[in-house]
Amino acid sequence: MITLIQLKQVARNRRFLFFTILFPALWYLMMAKLLNFPRASANYQLVLLVLAILIGILGNSIVTFSKRISSNRHFYFLQARTSQYSIWNYMGTQLSVQLILNLTITVILIILACLLQTIHFNRVAWLSFVLANMFGVYLSVIGFTFGTSFERTAIDAGSTPLMFLLATFIVPWKVFLPANTMVDFMTAIQKIFPSYYAYQMVQQDGQLWKNIGMFATSFVITLLPFFIAIAAKLRHH
Repeated sequence: MITLIQLKQVARNRRFLFFTILFPALWYLMMAKLLNFPRASANYQLVLLVLAILIGILGNSIVTFSKRISSNRHFYFLQARTSQYSIWNYMGTQLSVQLILNLTITVILIILACLLQTIHFNRVAWLSFVLANMFGVYLSVIGFTFGTSFERTAIDAGSTPLMFLLATFIVPWKVFLPANTMVDFMTAIQKIFPSYYAYQMVQQDGQLWKNIGMFATSFVITLLPFFIAIAAKLRHH
């Protein structure tokens, strides 16, 4: 019931519709026009589709989600201290809502790619969509942490720059840029985060199980500071 109410509220949110559906769809259409997709390789077409999906998921997880959490944070912190409904229950409910929304974004953009005839369904494509939505859960935990930590005005000012900062870590820089000291340095930083290993899995570099293990390890370890921040905020309240 709570999940359904949350979904209805989000559907009326213009910020959600713009940042998570309209903007990535327009970006994908623009790239299709500029790059002449019919001549592009199937792998390159998939990369751009997944990037469009991740733009939508980033907008949903960081821009709109954190602001939605911030609006109700004082009430839920109070409820966590005075009832059996803990802040972790609240986070679990909200993450389930986020997963449904991220899957909706994914389906809409896949339908767009089908209309443009720029998608080839295969094992790599399905793996990419699954990993994008797993990464969406990761980003939603970050969005939840910021939502419980800051007021709406601060989130309005900082969520979009944060979204673009996180976007720089999605695809390894070495994929698009020639090797140099700066690219090597940024790649070393990117190896800390799960998105790096998700990309390696999609590229099928022959080390699938190693990359799965590194993805899971990075996923958990890099989220620990955010869980600690939520727990500290709960004690403060």
